[in-house]
Amino acid sequence: MSRKSTLRGFAQESGYRAKFSAPDLLRLGWRACPRAPMTGPQEAYRLLVLWCGGAVFQERARLIGSGMYTHRPREHPHAASENRLPVIEHEERHRSQIRALTEASHALASACSAPAIQEIVLSAAARLSGSGRAVLILNDEDERPVVRAALGLDPALLAELSGRPLPSADDGIARALDGAAHVAAAPLIVSGRVSGVLAVERAAPASGEDAWLIEALADQAAVALAGPAEGAAHAGAREPPARLEADVQDERYRLLGRAIKDPIWDWDIRTDRVERNATFHEVFRYTPEQTAPTGAWWVDRMLPEDRDRIARALEELIHGDADTWSAQYRVYRGDGSVARVFDRGAVLRDAGGRAIRMVGATVDLTERFRIESALQDREDRLRLATWAADVGTWRVDLETRYDTRDASLNRILGLDERETTQPVGDWLTRVHPEDLDAVIAMHERSVRERCIYDIIHRVVRADGSIRWVHDRGRIVADRDGSPLFLTGAVVDITELKQLEHERTELLRREQQALAQSEKDRIRAEDANRMKDEFLATVSHELRTPLTAILGWARLIKDKALAPERVKQGMASIERNAHAQAQIVDDILTVSRIITGKLRLRTIAVDLAAVIEAAVDTITPTAKAKEIEIRVEPGEGLSHVCGDPDRLQQVMWNLLSNAVKFTPKRGLVTVRVGRSDSQVAISVTDNGKGIATSFLPYVFDRFRQGDSSPTRAHGGLGLGLAIVRHLVELHGGTVEAESPGEGAGSTFTVTLPLPAAPSAGHEGPPSAPGRAPPWSGEPPPLFGVHVLVVEDEPDAREMLAFLLEGAGARVTTAGSASEAMSVLERLRPDVLLSDIGMPGESGYALIHQLRAAGRDEIRRIPAVALTAYARIEDRRRALAAGFQKHVAKPIDPADLVQVVADLTGRSGGDGAPARSRRGALLG
Repeated sequence: MSRKSTLRGFAQESGYRAKFSAPDLLRLGWRACPRAPMTGPQEAYRLLVLWCGGAVFQERARLIGSGMYTHRPREHPHAASENRLPVIEHEERHRSQIRALTEASHALASACSAPAIQEIVLSAAARLSGSGRAVLILNDEDERPVVRAALGLDPALLAELSGRPLPSADDGIARALDGAAHVAAAPLIVSGRVSGVLAVERAAPASGEDAWLIEALADQAAVALAGPAEGAAHAGAREPPARLEADVQDERYRLLGRAIKDPIWDWDIRTDRVERNATFHEVFRYTPEQTAPTGAWWVDRMLPEDRDRIARALEELIHGDADTWSAQYRVYRGDGSVARVFDRGAVLRDAGGRAIRMVGATVDLTERFRIESALQDREDRLRLATWAADVGTWRVDLETRYDTRDASLNRILGLDERETTQPVGDWLTRVHPEDLDAVIAMHERSVRERCIYDIIHRVVRADGSIRWVHDRGRIVADRDGSPLFLTGAVVDITELKQLEHERTELLRREQQALAQSEKDRIRAEDANRMKDEFLATVSHELRTPLTAILGWARLIKDKALAPERVKQGMASIERNAHAQAQIVDDILTVSRIITGKLRLRTIAVDLAAVIEAAVDTITPTAKAKEIEIRVEPGEGLSHVCGDPDRLQQVMWNLLSNAVKFTPKRGLVTVRVGRSDSQVAISVTDNGKGIATSFLPYVFDRFRQGDSSPTRAHGGLGLGLAIVRHLVELHGGTVEAESPGEGAGSTFTVTLPLPAAPSAGHEGPPSAPGRAPPWSGEPPPLFGVHVLVVEDEPDAREMLAFLLEGAGARVTTAGSASEAMSVLERLRPDVLLSDIGMPGESGYALIHQLRAAGRDEIRRIPAVALTAYARIEDRRRALAAGFQKHVAKPIDPADLVQVVADLTGRSGGDGAPARSRRGALLG
């Protein structure tokens, strides 16, 4: 194989881009050459190579770690660009390679033997390539390639290859690294000639950056293997080859300066002479004519704010013992602009430790600082915008499942305002439990379908409060389309939700108000219609009997009628006069009910007598229509507390209504039933019945099932309304039932029974002022002093009469203030007080009583007398300080028993309480 093809194959197989082209290598030849000591520029080149492997890469590693510098590998014609690693892994690997090359540089600088150098180079090559196999091939004295050292080879193979000349370097690499997927190699150039090859195994094709690192390691290995001691053996070489060595070394120095892409300088400290590469003029925009080759000239280009600091640092370096120097400062460019630079150099000292030379490189950081400043400004503005808009940003790494939140999002969540990174599960714990499934489903769908992540949900802040957010994001993928991140923003829309809720609530209230207004309008229209119908009905009902009355009166007055006709006319006048009186009485009764002026005369009433009297009253009308009235009294029917006249009015109205709407030869049934605490009276007919639509309004005032002029039955529509009010005044209820029109109807009245059975009322109640007979027994309240507080004079007199009849001494008061005045003078045994009084109520009186300063006043037992008979009214009275609650209308026997219980007189004289009540009721 020719040397030309060998070099071409070596360049293609190794992926190496030589500093010299293939013709240059052919011209230099693949053979050994005399080695001479490196002096002057050669020594400077050696320092530069070592420094480029150490200082420059260390600085680049520092800049990469701080985010100020991103290494851009050179384009390589044989590099496989399609296999570039992700940015994060690439930077981490690059830093590791920089550290390996730096450590190898320092180790080579102190190595003294060829085996030590070979071991260092192979170890560093393995670290740079990330594999376990590497081989170092060096030319022997006859210019034949020989495997000098290897790493990771089988011991038998290494014994076979070591020390034996090979047909070619390619053959040695192929045999040593047999089976390798890829191979990266670089030549070792010593004194302008290729003296060997460094080859490493790789799992993937070498990038331009990886090839460059192998080249740098090969250069350091070549320099270390051709040190001053080895070069001294060739001191007697002829002058022309030595000059050729110097020329080639200078050319390599120039090419290396071009490859570095940074300004490089070589400063002779003794003469203050500085040599700079061409890149210096390109970066700092100075022409060679504008540049003075001195260090002082460069120091003068520095900004005054930095000049003294850098001059002092250089002075301390020269007179100290440090080997390296670095600093950041600003300088003026040739066009007057200011550049920010990072400068670093390595010092060469003589045997006495005096600094004689310094080689370094200058990195222009101006553009990086500008970009960093612009990015920082954009970040600050974005942060301010998100803070002002209450918007937080987030990013979920789909591989690591970690979530990065900015400070604004943490503020929305009620956390510390700083950027944080945590598992994505932490965010899910912040989502409201009721919205968690929807958020997870949206996340999975966005990743699966690559759709927009868009959802409105609630989050729970650290303090437990709930906020509404609008969460929106999208998938970020790499060039191959593989998803990398799910990133987005969160907007706090709690206030918008509140406004929306308030608007919805306002709309709902407005609709309710409109509906209520419509109901009120309909109700008002119904009221006006019923009023008109009522007035028309009243006019009709009054004029109808008046027609008969006036007609017969004029006939009797103006004409001589037969006695039979006169008798007929007088009966008609009387009958119609009674009808008019009943109409007027119903109207007045309703008026008294509405105004609250209807009062009951409450006594023990025999229901059987009331029902019998009502039936007797309606019987003539029923016989006229051939209607049978059947009464079915229940067992054990006894007395109730009530007004007998009003209860008889209730029964008469129900029977009259039943007879009115029952056809001829119909049946009306009255049934009475009793339970432990109430009695039920039902009136059933087989008449016209009640329409289902009218059933809820049957007890309303002025309501009639048929109010048209063609109605078959007269009346004002007040009878059933009066029934309902009178029954409710007695503490009972009334209900109407009907299967429908033509199927009859049933009206049921339910009345409460007294707490204890009362004796029958044999005759009319005792006249006022007459003491009840006690059958020789002492009155149950004999000697008891009772204070009665009632604003209504009639009720106050009735209560006083009742209690005095039971043997009590009674003092009355018409108001709470008057009662307190009485208590200042007297010490009653019991206080009976009405609740509803003008000025101060009974509640105010009991509060004053219980807050009095003297125990004898605070401890007086009190009874609340009130028309407020609900359960909550009783509870309120007892909570206010009353011991008993008695609802109006009052049962005299029950009231006497309550007072007796509070004073300890219940059964105290040996007589049972029931017998005394019976005596009281006569």
